[in-house]
Amino acid sequence: MGILYAAAFTLGALIAGAAMATGAAFAQSTAPTAETPAPAAEAPAPAAQSPAPAAETPTPAAAAPAPAAHPPAAADNGEPAKPAIVKPRKKIAPKVVVQVTNHRAVPLTELDATPAGGAEAKQIVANLAPGKKASVTLAHGKSCVFDLHGAFDDGSSTDMTSVDLCKDNKVNLVD
Repeated sequence: MGILYAAAFTLGALIAGAAMATGAAFAQSTAPTAETPAPAAEAPAPAAQSPAPAAETPTPAAAAPAPAAHPPAAADNGEPAKPAIVKPRKKIAPKVVVQVTNHRAVPLTELDATPAGGAEAKQIVANLAPGKKASVTLAHGKSCVFDLHGAFDDGSSTDMTSVDLCKDNKVNLVD
């Protein structure tokens, strides 16, 4: 009889501890609302001197307090947490990584990319020394076709039209 009593008491203590760890203790410390029923009162712990018969031993579910249906969220500082604001996701434009290599004897001062048929050029590389490489990430729309314009330190320039950078992402600048 003593072993059964000790096992039931230990099980009840474990369940009560788990309930407190999961927030049931916090739910009991708040005032009940109209939506949330008042938590059940804890059953008093049995006295250590008089073991209860097996038929009177409370079940583990009856010994543990009932958790609230929707326990209030709390921040680390003890104040209620603010509801999360869901922001609409922005559409992310597809990107391509382009490797530009200057095989010329003079430095590249600027390389601009314009979507094919577009008017707005965007500088993608600046000040690339002879023999050097640069990797750039370039956002594109449905089409990955660009017109490229390069200017060099000696005043010369180069133009490449209708380059599909998704199919060939290497741009080699040569004499």
